[in-house]
Amino acid sequence: MSSMTTLIAVYTGDGCAGRCDAKCYNAWGPECHWICQGANHGAGKQEAIENTRELGEAWLEHARAGGVDISAAEVLANARHEPLFSLDGAR
Repeated sequence: MSSMTTLIAVYTGDGCAGRCDAKCYNAWGPECHWICQGANHGAGKQEAIENTRELGEAWLEHARAGGVDISAAEVLANARHEPLFSLDGAR
């Protein structure tokens, strides 16, 4: 079973108002109703992380302009910046 990574999530006073996760970046169909505005739709996880790193703030501004009263937003740490180093294989 693979884990579902949420790349970006937006919250209002009523809870989660939108997110972009594996249902989006692993999608096969043509429609996208996620906060990424289709940029991550079917793109695969790595490209979606890169898109979120580059475009995340613009997506939040677009949601605000559309009348979404955002009380909080979360962006996956890997989508915020490049890691400084990898601990793979380190003990």
